[in-house]
Amino acid sequence: MRPYQTLIVALLFLVPLSLAGCGNTQPTRFYVLSAIPQKPAPSPGQGAAIGVGPITIPQYLDRPQIVTRTGDNQLALGEFDHWGGNLDDNIKLTLASNLATLLETDRVSLFPWKDAAPIEYQVTIDIETFEANDQGTAVLSVFWSIINPKDGTVMMTMRRSSYEEPTGQGGGTGVAGVLSTASPRPYDAIAAAMSRDLEKLSRDIASAIAGLHPS
Repeated sequence: MRPYQTLIVALLFLVPLSLAGCGNTQPTRFYVLSAIPQKPAPSPGQGAAIGVGPITIPQYLDRPQIVTRTGDNQLALGEFDHWGGNLDDNIKLTLASNLATLLETDRVSLFPWKDAAPIEYQVTIDIETFEANDQGTAVLSVFWSIINPKDGTVMMTMRRSSYEEPTGQGGGTGVAGVLSTASPRPYDAIAAAMSRDLEKLSRDIASAIAGLHPS
C-alpha cells in the first residue's frame, strides 16, 4: 500500500472515534446566586434611596466558569459548570434585591445610574475573595463603604468583612469532596453557600444604612 493510501485509511478510522468522543461531551450547567425571600412590596417611594455599586471582583473570577480554590495558590475551573451571566452583575442584582427586602424600600438603583436618580446612600464594594476553598467552605471577603453620591462625602469609612458558609457536602474533604462524582449536582451546594455569604454581607450593609437613615 502506498504512503498516501495508508494515511487515508488511518484518517477514515480516526473520524468515527472523534465523532464518538464528541457524543460523550457533557452538557453545560448554569447557576445563579439566590436572594433572600422577598417581603410584600412597600408603598411606592417609601424607604431609603440606595445605590448599589460599583462592585469590583478579582480578574480570576471574571469568567463564565465557576472558580474553586484547591489550595493556597491553585484554582480549579468548572468545565461544564458556569455562571448564568456575568458574576459581577449576578452579585449586584442579588445584593440589590436583598437590601430592598431588608430595608423595605423600592428605591434601589444599580450602578451606573442616571444622574437624576434620588440616591441617598451609595454602597461601593471591592471583592477580595469569593469562592469555595479546599476546606469545603464558601468564603467571601470584601471591602465596602457607604458614601453620599451627591457630594462624595464618606458616610461610613471602608470596612473589611469576611464570611464563611459550609457547602454542606464532603465533610472535611474540601473541594475535592464537594466536586466528587458521588454528587450529581455539586455546584448547587457551592452556589447556595455563596448566596448565604452574600446574605450575611447584605444584612451588615442594611444594618449600617438603617443606623444612618433618620427614622
